[in-house]
Amino acid sequence: MMKRLPFLLLAALLLLQFPAARASHFLGGDLTYEALGNNRYKLALTVFRDCSGVSVYTTATFVCRSTGCTTTGTGAITSVAPLLNSTIGTPYCPGAPGGAAPCGAGLPVNTEMARYETIVTLPPAAEWRISVQDNARPDLANINGNTDIYYEATLSNMGNGQTFQNHSPVFATNAVQFVGWNLPTTFSHLAYDTDGDSLVYSLERPLMSCGSPNVYNQFNAGATYISLPTTGAPCVATLPASLTTYSPTFPLPSLAFTGACPVKTAVPSFLFNPAMGSMSFTPVLFTPGNTTMLQAQNKYVVVVKVDEYRRQPGNTYFHIGSVRREMVFVVSDCGSNVNPSLGPVTIGGTSQQASAVIPVTAGRLISLNLSGIDSNPNQVITLTSNAEQMLPNSEFTPSAPSAQPTAQLNWLPPTTLRPGLYYCTVSTTDNACPIKGVTQQTLTFRVTNTTLATSTAKAVTTLAAVPTPFSGQVSFQLAQAGVQTVTIFDRLGRQVATLRSSAAGEVKWQPAASVAPGLYLARTADGRQVARLLRSDTE
Repeated sequence: MMKRLPFLLLAALLLLQFPAARASHFLGGDLTYEALGNNRYKLALTVFRDCSGVSVYTTATFVCRSTGCTTTGTGAITSVAPLLNSTIGTPYCPGAPGGAAPCGAGLPVNTEMARYETIVTLPPAAEWRISVQDNARPDLANINGNTDIYYEATLSNMGNGQTFQNHSPVFATNAVQFVGWNLPTTFSHLAYDTDGDSLVYSLERPLMSCGSPNVYNQFNAGATYISLPTTGAPCVATLPASLTTYSPTFPLPSLAFTGACPVKTAVPSFLFNPAMGSMSFTPVLFTPGNTTMLQAQNKYVVVVKVDEYRRQPGNTYFHIGSVRREMVFVVSDCGSNVNPSLGPVTIGGTSQQASAVIPVTAGRLISLNLSGIDSNPNQVITLTSNAEQMLPNSEFTPSAPSAQPTAQLNWLPPTTLRPGLYYCTVSTTDNACPIKGVTQQTLTFRVTNTTLATSTAKAVTTLAAVPTPFSGQVSFQLAQAGVQTVTIFDRLGRQVATLRSSAAGEVKWQPAASVAPGLYLARTADGRQVARLLRSDTE
């Protein structure tokens, strides 16, 4: 184990320096918007607070400015939104102190998520700056605490003499993550955009107000070395002289080491992918204790900005909006636990690494078989995914949690889907105690279009089934009239039923009670018409 004595001494000194924390304890969050038509937009704020503080606020005040950061002028619009809902996080096992969802002073650090929504009218403008400013942050390890926290998104709904309608990118992953001390960690800030705009990710500074960033703290209080885990003689690593403070690209103490003991060399190692918003790192500092001040030394704010660009005729792009996410990583001592991971992906009997690009053809069904892997014995692993948010017309079906869980990802990309790269994440979560181990793997799909003149592939028409989901009976209309044969398959490709359409081209399916709930695919004999049939377990 890494020697803790230097960090305990550091914590004791810091106890004498910290001012009393204000009670709100906002850790982070993000602000998004949704176009409703006629220049009306639904604004949504999701925030996370340290639930050892006071109760979450009952309202949030949105401010919309078309004049940059200035507070004067006719372009300012204010709207007060009520609290829509709130949820306590469950990052712990049931046997942890305080249970799976501890919340209160003296308990392990935990968070409460709250959401606020309001509707405003935003006349066309070159840029709207939408924000919420709250008080206050708690003490944190990498930035100055006890300041306001500022959430922001931008929207362009006018440019080049035209007006636009736009939905902001929406993050498809959680904004607070508990990570293991000395454990390699991969996390995704993947966002999706319903307009199909191109997204670019970047690391940014946290803000106290519009245009006013927080100040980063000194890294490791000016120490010149760091103790390393060893089972033999003591081993340390020297820190580079240039590594004096945290920064947007070095927001938490993640280091790689070269050389040999007793003295190695430490190199900053916080990897970030601007194409998909994923990051990889290994936290090397941890301060034990459940007091507010000691817990603060394990909390690190990371800010990701997503800029969206819209394609215009002639393959030119213009900036149409952005969202920012303030996220907190909470470093915890996970003991001997090792994070689970996603195994190789199997497609049609062929396996490939989960990090490899997966080729997909618009209008053709692709099925991926996935599995979770964990080197810790007797742990139960759960597989989850945001595929159904990120990939249009997809279905993710996991097995029950187990030591070797599996899942199937079926995706039938619409024939109208624009060629390019598409992403989703798959999370593997164990049941370690007290902190669950989590790894997020981003899957990358390269979609090509088969309707080009040089392509011999058949274009596939996706049919709309009603109702969706269904219980007793479902129906859909074929593209052409006439009696045709339609075959129903389950998610594993097994034939379930053979149907005949009516003379008008209508198909009805009333499965037997023994047919399990889940995703089924209906396909005509020529394979050119497909319908997704999602059967529920309730009437």
